[in-house]
Amino acid sequence: MNTEPFVSFDNIAKRWNGQLGVENISIDIPEGTFVALLGPSGCGKSTTLRLLAGLEIPDEGAIRIDGVDVTEMAPSARNLSMVFQSYALFPHLSVAENVMFGMKVRKVPKDERLAKLENALRITGLIGYEERKPGELSGGNASVSPLPAPSSPVNPFA
Repeated sequence: MNTEPFVSFDNIAKRWNGQLGVENISIDIPEGTFVALLGPSGCGKSTTLRLLAGLEIPDEGAIRIDGVDVTEMAPSARNLSMVFQSYALFPHLSVAENVMFGMKVRKVPKDERLAKLENALRITGLIGYEERKPGELSGGNASVSPLPAPSSPVNPFA
């Protein structure tokens, strides 16, 4: 029986513009095991999976698959697949602009839009993220961004 882990993270860290994504991730996963990453939004689950898939390169540490260092290997060379979280956000708009987009199109008065924005951010736990673009959010935070479907006739912020 092989005692070497099939997947190994050795002291992995990833930061964006000095902002922490994940830090000190070390885990050995035996071949054939089922592993679940659990935690609150923003804790680094999606970042860890993106690092494993090669869609991000860690700032520190090493990643090995079947004993091979894949830390800087292209995603196509890793023989892995990843299913992404799904959400419908405009990537060029901030969280606040995404939330208020439909209301602005419907010409909702600015003071009402701002009040509904504050309420939506409070409900979803996104206060403090108003100026971030979707690409600057964790997968979990992006998935809870309070944006109605573009064709939705119902105003979820009423």
